[in-house]
Formats: sequence, C-alpha cells, structure tokens
Amino acid sequence: MIRGVLALAILLATLYTAHAMAAGTDAGPPPEQAPVASEDRRININTADPEELVQLSGIGPTRAQAIVSAREKRRFRRIEDILRVPGIGRKTFARIRDSIRVR
Repeated sequence: MIRGVLALAILLATLYTAHAMAAGTDAGPPPEQAPVASEDRRININTADPEELVQLSGIGPTRAQAIVSAREKRRFRRIEDILRVPGIGRKTFARIRDSIRVR
C-alpha cells in the first residue's frame, strides 16, 4: 500500500515537472496561490492577549487592555468593530486593519 502511494506521488511529481518544463518561459509567472490558514500572521483581536496586541502599530499597553475589556463585554464580529474601543479611531484602524482578524 505504501509503495503504491509513493509510486503515485513520484509519478505525479514527474508529470508536473515535465509539464512545467514543456511550458517553457512562455507560461509566464507561476500563479498566485491562496495563503494557507497556518500562514496567517494577522492577530485575532478576539483571542489575543495584551502582549500580542501591543505588536500592532499605534497600540500600547493601555489600548491593548481597552481592546481586551471591550471584547469581554461584546465579542468583535468584524474587524471594524474595534472602532468602538476608546482611543481607537479611523487613523489607527487604517494602520492596523491588514494586521488583525476576528476568526
């Protein structure tokens, strides 16, 4: 069974390599691949502790604690919900929006 799986993997790798070589340089750049969930480096504002939150641009210990306090009252459903945290306005949100997530 293991030999069969290994042989299939080798065959697929060989076919892929042959196809890529046959395509030559006319194929253009390789297609963009969707990021894998494990590579997501954004900070989850629903689960991060204050030490993680201070890594965000413009977020110090006081604002990090305010984020934790706000989510204890009501969980963030969208990243825009962080705007309800005192001290976080549109400028701060614009700086951190690409660095945060809620799921």
